[in-house]
Amino acid sequence: MKLKKALAVFLTSALFLSMTGCGKSETEKVPAKSTSEESAQSSSKDKVSTDGVTISILNSTSGLEKFFEPAMEDYYEKTGVTVEWRNINEGDSPYEAIQKMYAAGDTPTLAIMDCNDIIELGPDKALPLDGEDWVADGGDTYGIKVDDVLYSFPFSLQGRGILFNRTAIEEALGKEFDETSIKTLDDFTAICDELQAAGMEYPTCLSKEDWSLGAHYMGLVFEQQGGKDEVAKTGDALKASLTDGSANMIDNDRFNSIMDTFDVLMKYNINGKDPLAADYEMDNCYFAEGDVAFWFNGNWVWEAVDGYADEDCEYGMLPLVQDTEDDIFNGLVNAVGSKQVMIDKDAKEAEIQAAKDFLNWLVYDETAQDIVANQGQLVPCYNTFDASEENKLGMALKGYVDEGKTFDQYNGLPGDHWAVVGAHIQKYLGGQSTREELASNIDSYWQAQK
Repeated sequence: MKLKKALAVFLTSALFLSMTGCGKSETEKVPAKSTSEESAQSSSKDKVSTDGVTISILNSTSGLEKFFEPAMEDYYEKTGVTVEWRNINEGDSPYEAIQKMYAAGDTPTLAIMDCNDIIELGPDKALPLDGEDWVADGGDTYGIKVDDVLYSFPFSLQGRGILFNRTAIEEALGKEFDETSIKTLDDFTAICDELQAAGMEYPTCLSKEDWSLGAHYMGLVFEQQGGKDEVAKTGDALKASLTDGSANMIDNDRFNSIMDTFDVLMKYNINGKDPLAADYEMDNCYFAEGDVAFWFNGNWVWEAVDGYADEDCEYGMLPLVQDTEDDIFNGLVNAVGSKQVMIDKDAKEAEIQAAKDFLNWLVYDETAQDIVANQGQLVPCYNTFDASEENKLGMALKGYVDEGKTFDQYNGLPGDHWAVVGAHIQKYLGGQSTREELASNIDSYWQAQK
């Protein structure tokens, strides 16, 4: 492990609350595609004065504040607006955190939430944002709508699949790795066997975190029920049938398909001897330094991976391949405007205007663009600036996006799904339940939603 880089990983140890990263030098800044001040002020004519206003942001992205807070003094000098960052308590989901704030009468002006939270809270709590400048620059594509009303600002583009360490694979096998050759679960199993034969004892890493298992992995069952462009429709249909008891998870083909892949990931898992004692920071290290070749995760881990890896190491992303060759999802990865920002519709008029100005600043100001793309190592949702080419996992995701090889996230899962269902999958991962018992526990969760 490269100890001189360990701090970078420490900052990103919290789940897919992932928008963190080490700062890059000024020479690595991503060029803006638009003039920041002109664009940011284009909708500010005749607006209410915001001088002296304080706005608060509920931050559910652990470590993000470390990159923005140093810029807030300059932001105040330019705008007269004070921006306060408020982190959620450890152990709380974004939904749990904001519900506590609502109950206490302490509602933040802006809140960085998960997609499903916006669907649940948007119509009652969030300000409609359809007319904002940034909508035409990418916000309309990745923002969350309810009944055709846009209630959120998409913060960054994230995707998940099987990450791979190209350098480790090629050094172990002594040949170039063609990721397009991995088209089915049989292909994936074969290369894991080949890597073991070449001396890589554990080719995969499987993390134990409930958010990874309950949201990211099990979410695939709902996202892959039908075609790639009908995720919401087919996901809702499965949700309804599980809730009313007319369907059982163990009889669902997609559940069994992704669990077959899960079993293969378990078979080669570097944490396999004691999977529930796995350490997420060590998982980053295993993958970055090539102790393992494959890791089910998303591009948000790049900052941590970059913190450990040598500069010349190469990485990429595979779909979560499954057991049938003609499965369309064997060639697709999930991509979503992850972490959505909503504005409290009941905030004071000046606070609402200041919040709108802040969102424009994120899209159009060069300082904010540098924080997002270079320091935070995020993939922008907007066409006003690009991801850093140094972000190798982000660029891998962008390749799928550019080729149209993505599917949307299903946003209809309840706020406690990742914790409750994630705990059931942890039991399966730890050998404490069978697949049938896991499916039965998931059925019970859904039937309790009636």
